[in-house]
Amino acid sequence: MTLRASVIITTHNEGASIRATLLGLAQDRAFREGWAEVVLVDDRSTDDTVAQALSVDLPALRLLHAAPDPASPLTTRQQALDLGFRAAASPIILTLDADSTLPRDWIAQMIAPIEAGQTQATAGPIGFAPLTSGVARWQCCDTAYYFLVSGLMARAGLGGGVFFGNFAFRADLYTRLGSFDAIGFALTEDLAFALALQRAGHRIGFAAGTARVDVRPCPSIPALVERSLRVTSGPPSALALVLTVWPLTLLGLAIATALGAGATVAAALLLRYLTGVMIVIRALGPRRSARLYVAALGYEPAVFGLAAAALLRRLARRGIAWGGKTYGQ
Repeated sequence: MTLRASVIITTHNEGASIRATLLGLAQDRAFREGWAEVVLVDDRSTDDTVAQALSVDLPALRLLHAAPDPASPLTTRQQALDLGFRAAASPIILTLDADSTLPRDWIAQMIAPIEAGQTQATAGPIGFAPLTSGVARWQCCDTAYYFLVSGLMARAGLGGGVFFGNFAFRADLYTRLGSFDAIGFALTEDLAFALALQRAGHRIGFAAGTARVDVRPCPSIPALVERSLRVTSGPPSALALVLTVWPLTLLGLAIATALGAGATVAAALLLRYLTGVMIVIRALGPRRSARLYVAALGYEPAVFGLAAAALLRRLARRGIAWGGKTYGQ
């Protein structure tokens, strides 16, 4: 049967999760019917990632070993993705994280708009599981909000972001963009790729919540701060401007109220806060639950605490860790 989709997964010490991810993929209709492949690019793992991957009975699995060039201006993750993208044998590429839990018929949902000619790429939502920690629930709110804003920005022609943990695109677009060599260094390689696609005039469709992929949350607040350093290091864009300015309206009103600006400003602060809560709840879509409603109430105030912690961490000048390497030391 003709291949229609190639799923690219890069790994760095993902022995604890890669087997479950591949077993989940094996249950997808695309693999049961034989029209998809997995290209697993192992990026210098020192644990049992490769052994765990090969223990899964998945005939459509191809294993590649990345050997990053230390002289390359790209991150090791970008180099691993480049290897996978170039090795894909299908007209559509999907990207997935190594710790993913997939919805039913995930591949078909993601590639259908591309095969129908409705769009050149499809961005899917990301969730976090289990939701047993406050960090996980905050991350669910954060990614849902980011996905909602990105979709609105993309539809307005201003450029939206995507998650490489749940993304599909026409394979030929990668070479037409000039690969990551032309896109350039980016710790937020998914955002840089998405913005390059949109600048070149290619459409990105945003999938419904039924296509949501769940990944592991950050295990602690310090880990969340480290992640925040990376995801806020992206290039200047209209999306970054919106994501920065909107929270600052809440902070500005809060400061003005604390300084005694009066009842009108205090009322505006309450209205602005409740509007933010409702936007997050709207963004959560079908995943709404009592615990996530509570998380939505504290989402924006926690943003400022995280931003302050990230600023202090950045001032320490210890660099940003990503994919087993530290950048900016």
